[in-house]
Amino acid sequence: MKTIKMPMLWSVGTMIMTLMHHLYGAKIYDEPFRLHVALFAIPVIVVLLTTYSRYEKTANIVLKKIFFVIFLFVSIFCSVAGIGIYEGGYNHVIKNILYFGGISTEILDQIYPSVYELPNDFIFELTGIAQFVTGLMCGIEILRLPIRRWFELSNDPAWRKGE
Repeated sequence: MKTIKMPMLWSVGTMIMTLMHHLYGAKIYDEPFRLHVALFAIPVIVVLLTTYSRYEKTANIVLKKIFFVIFLFVSIFCSVAGIGIYEGGYNHVIKNILYFGGISTEILDQIYPSVYELPNDFIFELTGIAQFVTGLMCGIEILRLPIRRWFELSNDPAWRKGE
């Protein structure tokens, strides 16, 4: 079975990037509510590292597949969709394209609620966009895995052929 090291690195990297981004945002905007992301990101990192470690160390094919499915679910829903696409893509990439593309701040204020900041800090926006990049890379690495094989009941070629 193929290793899940690269998806793990990108998935954990996405969570670390979102921690850094939100810690920085809480500091520069003096908005402690942004620290709530730690309540989300830290447990996700623990689950990712634990399932990766158990996946790599176990020889039991059933347990290996269980660890893989948990890892895959958490990576796709948290790192790729939640942080990568929504937080990084919608909240930063799209917002910056619209803002620097000349859309009015009145329209941006309608699209993005008052808790969102219009682009006014390079590091904040850069780390926000980096969440999209790391989440996208995680998704690409997941797509490179031979996922269909993981959902077969047996890796025995004779069983798959019905022999």
